[in-house]
Amino acid sequence: MKFQVLLLLLICINSLAQETPSDSISKPEMVDFKGYKIEIPLGWKVKDGCLEDQCTLLSPADTLTFFDKYTESINLTINKLSSTSYTVDQYAVFSIKYLPKVVDNFTVLEKKKLKSNAYRVTYRGKKNGQEQTWRQYYYVKNAKVYIVTFSAETTKYDYYQPLIEPYLNSFKLK
Repeated sequence: MKFQVLLLLLICINSLAQETPSDSISKPEMVDFKGYKIEIPLGWKVKDGCLEDQCTLLSPADTLTFFDKYTESINLTINKLSSTSYTVDQYAVFSIKYLPKVVDNFTVLEKKKLKSNAYRVTYRGKKNGQEQTWRQYYYVKNAKVYIVTFSAETTKYDYYQPLIEPYLNSFKLK
């Protein structure tokens, strides 16, 4: 019996040793639609009902606290703009004026134009009884605004933000 266990163990070790580097590297999962694509963070899932104009990626339960009462997420939303001349700067101004209507204690932490059609706003406040922080990207193309939003509990935002940023940056318009 001991010999059989030892033989099985040696076979397993040998098969692992023969694995090529390309076998162990998998391509990241993606949400890939006609207008855009974005990588999905490892362990996250796509919420049921994901459509191109409204899609949510959900984090697994975290272990940063005893009881995880908030699910971090990345939301992807497409809205039509009133004209083809509507700029990303105009949308950022509109959004910053609108958000205090839906977020209590709204505070802008950062706003930055990234490219001619891309803008980033980071803000915090209280929504649905939870202190939250959001990092939101706006991309304007063909009279549409593509909004990519990461949300986290404010107490956990500093932990998640550097981990999630590469995925937010993987967003590409087509």
